[in-house]
Amino acid sequence: MTLEEVEKDILAAQVRLETLAPHQTAWTFAYPCYATYVGRGEERRSYVPVIARHFLAGRAGGEIGFGNRPGTLDPAALIGTPVERLSATELIDLIERLAPAGQWLILVYHDIDGEVLSVRQNDYVPVLDYLARNRDRVLTAPVVEVASKLRGARIEQTNAVG
Repeated sequence: MTLEEVEKDILAAQVRLETLAPHQTAWTFAYPCYATYVGRGEERRSYVPVIARHFLAGRAGGEIGFGNRPGTLDPAALIGTPVERLSATELIDLIERLAPAGQWLILVYHDIDGEVLSVRQNDYVPVLDYLARNRDRVLTAPVVEVASKLRGARIEQTNAVG
């Protein structure tokens, strides 16, 4: 697909989503299979700028062990952490390491107890329990909420400087 075709397709899908959820005022985008580009070789082009134009934020892929640093992140290409096949202990350790460092961790779940890219429910539920027990020190919120807060903070910071 060309960048223009991708943009047209994304916007058509967005119209359908807005019809289904008219109460939703801000939207984020999840790159399919973490792919932020179209084309191959010399024709390969990023569509991150398309997402930046139309969405509050975009969730791309990343490597396990890295989070988003609020001061330097690119809202249109946030790091998402794939969690398939990780144990509850590994996930909680990751949260314990990144949250105190001020990093925003986006956990990407594809399926619970499924056959492909899955996390076992026995590993999913303990993470939810851990987050509930630690809500006073680990903020848990949808990507759109955190991205909105970060955007507001950046606007305030820009206004204070400029």
